[in-house]
Amino acid sequence: MTAAYRTRHERNATLATHRHREPYAALVLDGDYTEASLDGPLPCAPGTLVLHPAFHAHGDRFGRSGASAINLELSQSATPGVAADPAFAARAWRVHDLAEAREVFERAPQRLADLLACAQPLQAAALPDWQGELLRRMAEDEREIGELARELGVCAEHASRALGRSFGMSPRALRREARWRRALRLLAAPMPLAEVAAAAGFADQSHLHKVVVAHAGCTPLQLRRQVLGPVECRIGTKIKCVQDPAAARAA
Repeated sequence: MTAAYRTRHERNATLATHRHREPYAALVLDGDYTEASLDGPLPCAPGTLVLHPAFHAHGDRFGRSGASAINLELSQSATPGVAADPAFAARAWRVHDLAEAREVFERAPQRLADLLACAQPLQAAALPDWQGELLRRMAEDEREIGELARELGVCAEHASRALGRSFGMSPRALRREARWRRALRLLAAPMPLAEVAAAAGFADQSHLHKVVVAHAGCTPLQLRRQVLGPVECRIGTKIKCVQDPAAARAA
């Protein structure tokens, strides 16, 4: 397993939406930023600990002081008892003692589960109800996003701007991300790929194939093996993938 590594971003910087191949934990050491993803805007301050599942897409907007974090890849051997969310969502906590938490990341990752057990769970920032309802409809309904927004009393232009501010992605990208996550969950089940595509909301198996190749750089069958066990995938470039600590430091 890769050792814990630090990242630093300057004041008012923006980190575009990106993915990490491996699940990992991030602990904010100083400064502040907002992480935007399909899970909503998550305010991060010193002591915030975020668990990201594999292939989680998120972007970051840093405040006036910038921010530093320490990051740790998750594995059953090095961080036993810590698992990413089965729905492929990010989860966050507030640790009680930042110095102790940093010690766990740097010297005792096997204690991460104990650290989380004592931490306070955090939620993403509250948003207007229509945004959550629009996301749900977008994932399940093939109609144009503007039409779905108008049914909720919101014009298409306002919906696009608001979702971009809240989630860091365009409405079309959010629709793909929601279906992508659903496909990731379904790939762990013994379902034919055509059924996975239909259940995840894709038009057909070919559409699923294109999205998986774009997001993970491998075929759905290869990704299914990754969900069940390690397999090499080359990440596509539509959303940048930070694949290792060196790339993460440069991002």
